[in-house]
Amino acid sequence: MHGKSCPIDLKQIPPWKRYLRGFLRIIILINAVYHVVLGEVFFGFLALLALTILLVPRFFTKNKICVVPVDIEILFLIVVFFELIVADAYSFYSRVPYYDKFMHLLVSFIVGLVGMVIIYTFYALGKLQASTGVMFALIVLITMGLGAGLEMAEYFYDQILYPLIGPYLPTGLTQGSMVASPLADTMEDLFVDTLGGILGAAIGIILIKREEKRGRELEILDELEVLAGGNSEDDLE
Repeated sequence: MHGKSCPIDLKQIPPWKRYLRGFLRIIILINAVYHVVLGEVFFGFLALLALTILLVPRFFTKNKICVVPVDIEILFLIVVFFELIVADAYSFYSRVPYYDKFMHLLVSFIVGLVGMVIIYTFYALGKLQASTGVMFALIVLITMGLGAGLEMAEYFYDQILYPLIGPYLPTGLTQGSMVASPLADTMEDLFVDTLGGILGAAIGIILIKREEKRGRELEILDELEVLAGGNSEDDLE
């Protein structure tokens, strides 16, 4: 019996994905350290924490997951960059009128896309019996629910937590908009979340079906199937 090894061969990752992932890591790291040095420790620390979580999954999963699937990591890094660096550290939320709508669309799109791929992986492994339409509807509803949950969390933070801890954090209030009332802004966010979930799930289906017609699977599907299967083959050797 050999020791457990990484179930995903890093050499099989296309070079352009490795370069893009490395570029995003470096950009986030530089900006995070820059803001920590400038004294804006909070958002810089959060960005560094996000990088750490991506780099050390093996310690929390007993080596069953020694690397996050590269496609998911790239999408996660994109969100970290636009949220913690651009939006928070560089204050784009308060400088660009509709930047919050861009973030809602981006995050919900990624949730819809990744959610569709994950749920299809369970279908491909025989752990889920559902039609493509049902899977699509499920992912859109989950995205809508997450968006509603986020709006509730923002309301709770602004009304309950902010009066207590607001003076000690550089976050400011989370609800409201430069161009709309709080209620209108919240409803617009929910509509944008729904649109992002629909687009993400639809793109996920299109990509999956396109590869199926070519007699192949998406690389991320292969990676997720390997991770879902664990290291059983290694354990038997």
